[in-house]
Formats: sequence, C-alpha cells, structure tokens
Amino acid sequence: MIATVIPHVDDLHADQLVNRTVVMIDAFRASSCMVTALANGALFIIPAETVSKARELATDGILTGGERFGKSLEGFDLGNSPADYSADRVNNKGIVMTTTNGTRALLKADRASEIRVGCFLNASSCAKAIRDLHRDVVFLCAGTRGSFSLEDGMAAGCILHHLLEIIPSAELSDLAHTLRLGYLSCRERLTDILPMSQAGRRLIARGHRRDLLDCLQRDRYDIVPRWQQGRIIR
Repeated sequence: MIATVIPHVDDLHADQLVNRTVVMIDAFRASSCMVTALANGALFIIPAETVSKARELATDGILTGGERFGKSLEGFDLGNSPADYSADRVNNKGIVMTTTNGTRALLKADRASEIRVGCFLNASSCAKAIRDLHRDVVFLCAGTRGSFSLEDGMAAGCILHHLLEIIPSAELSDLAHTLRLGYLSCRERLTDILPMSQAGRRLIARGHRRDLLDCLQRDRYDIVPRWQQGRIIR
C-alpha cells in the first residue's frame, strides 16, 4: 500500500484518484461535524457546493448545516460546530451540509474508488478502514482558502501513524512521512499547538474555542463516514 498526501483541495487532480481510496480531512471543522453527526444517529449527509444548492436540496424535513468563512449561515438549522450535531438534534434525520472547504473537497474527490471522512475523532478506525479496502490511499487535506492547514496535516499524520502500526510495510510519500513525524512530535500537546494554527486562531477570535477541544478528541468514535451515491453515510 502506498500512502500520499494532497496538502489542500486546490492541489487535487483527477488522475490522482484512479483506483485509490481518498480520505478527506477537514479537522477544523467539517470532518469532525460529519463524524459526530453520524455517530449521533444522523441518517445521511448530502454535501452541497453552494449555499443556494444546500437550500434547494433541503426538502422533506432534511436539516441544513454548515458555514461560510467560519460564520453560520442565515436560516440554517445547524452551524459548523460539532456540538450542534447532538443526538437530540440529528438522530434519524438527514442533513444537507455546505462548508467553505470540506464539502468542496468531497465533491471534487468523487472520482475516487472509495471516499472516507477522517479526523482526530475517528483516527484509529479510519486507519483500519483504509487497511480493509486494500488500495493505495490519498489523504486529501481540505486546507483553508487555498492553503495547507496545520490541523488537517496533523490529523493526517495521526491516521498515518495508526496505519503504520497495522500495516508496517505501507510506503509513505515524503509529505506523508513528514506529517506523521510532525504528529508524533506534538501528539501530547495538540490542544496547545493546534489552536495556534491560522484556522485555530480565527475560531478562537470568533468565540469557538470549545470547537477546537471537541475536534481534538482522539478516537472518540469508531465510525468512518463513507461516500455512497452523493451522500455520506455510516
């Protein structure tokens, strides 16, 4: 198995997806919200590229969730905080979600053989899911505004660390090696270091410090969301 990393969604090209598993990572916060929602009983999540498309798809009691540039969307049922996706709000319900980076990354990766959603919350389970698919894997870091995001890279490094524990023969690209080693160097201080990332600082400035702590809980859930016919399901 070969593991490679794409540092942000704008670096993704279709030929990188052929016969590969893609793990989309938007640690702050779309991936974490998707994992939390499905762990709390949501039936499915439909990624939408635009706000207007999300409103169009939200029929028959489907909830709307997401953000643009870190801000909640007017008229939407849910924002982009993991705490919004509690069982009492999402259990047995479908959700249409649109975010600045994460949902765009999912939609852009739709030619991959398999797509999974990963983050700190499901890192060990994500590594096991990659193993069970028996394909080369591409970690697609969503990034922020066309640039690499530290928290996405460290989440990829965390999953890569667990992947090497169960598949010691896996071949890592240079960037994958770098992110794994970066994660190992700071894994005991994630709640100190990652709030200093660009996205972390913006979230704190907007009063979302709790979101950072929620997103940085490792292996809280054992589910790995997957793409199936335009929806993210358990």
